[in-house]
Order: sequence, then C-alpha cells, then structure tokens
Amino acid sequence: MHPNDLSAEEVALVKSHREERALKLAALVFQRKAIATALSFKDWSAESGEGLTFSTFVNSFGYQDGEGRQMFDAVERILNAALPK
Repeated sequence: MHPNDLSAEEVALVKSHREERALKLAALVFQRKAIATALSFKDWSAESGEGLTFSTFVNSFGYQDGEGRQMFDAVERILNAALPK
C-alpha cells in the first residue's frame, strides 16, 4: 500500500492523529519547562526578595521567551499548588 492509495478520509485521520500527538508533545515540553522555570524563579526570588508579579517575572527575573504570559500563569499555579495547606 502506498500513501497515494489512502482515501481523503484516511489521510485526514492520519493528519489529525499526527496533530494530536504533536499537541501532546508540545504540552509535555511546556509542562517540564514551566516546572523548571518555577524552581528557578523560586530560587531567584529567595535571593532577591522579590515576589511574583508579571512585571517582576519579565523585567527583573528576565523571562523573555515568547510565551511570557502563559509561562507566568503556569509558574503562579505551580507555586500556589505547592504551598502547604
């Protein structure tokens, strides 16, 4: 069987599966980066004495990657989730 033997529906299924797999991988990569960034920020914060605000995260801590707001939100959720009850 050659790729040209696939119907349009089968090609769509393959593309959909590949897109779904790529999205899951991207989410995992972001998750790992967010966890590492949260630890980095926490260590930096302990040394600098500065708390977590978006401005501090971007300007003082220096997070400059393209998804700054999304990463800030993730770091905030991670740090809040790790607080003792």
